[in-house]
Amino acid sequence: MTTLLVISILEKMKKLLPQFLFSATVICLSSSMVQAQSIGVVNVQKVFDGYHKVKDARERLEKSRKIANEEIGIFREELGSIVKELKETEEKLKNPNIDSSTLRTKYQEQVKKAKEKQDDLIQYDKRTKATISQRQRNLLVEHIADIRKAVDKVSSLKKLDLVINSSETQLGVFYVKPTLDVTSDVIAVLNASAQKK
Repeated sequence: MTTLLVISILEKMKKLLPQFLFSATVICLSSSMVQAQSIGVVNVQKVFDGYHKVKDARERLEKSRKIANEEIGIFREELGSIVKELKETEEKLKNPNIDSSTLRTKYQEQVKKAKEKQDDLIQYDKRTKATISQRQRNLLVEHIADIRKAVDKVSSLKKLDLVINSSETQLGVFYVKPTLDVTSDVIAVLNASAQKK
């Protein structure tokens, strides 16, 4: 019985031996290929921050944010003056010598006006925040193609087979030999057109 078991195992090993040899050959070949690869790294976040088009877009975005904040300030001032009038009307309503029916109507109109102004302020604030947030998200999408082209160009010039993102947000790269970092080259390629203008 034990002999039959050994013979059975040997027959199965004969069938698996070619697959094992093929797998071992592929592993050996691929490991020798990887050693011959030329690798570089690029900090995409630094490239993004150093790209003149991104800087320009961020300046425009900051101007939009400043204008929106000024508009919100105007809304708040208008709302403040309406609330001040409302408080003055409340004080007059407390005076028994003043006709209160007209004053109550005026007070109700002021309350309605204050509520509308407050709603307008809230809606404007929501719209501007949503617009600015969307524009911030679009920054990367708008410029990633340019960044990829610049990385391709630098990779070709430096004959790199693989370029890895080394941004702090990327958890896969813990150490990079400084000579492998092509970030400044990529920024130079991207900003070359801006210097010519």
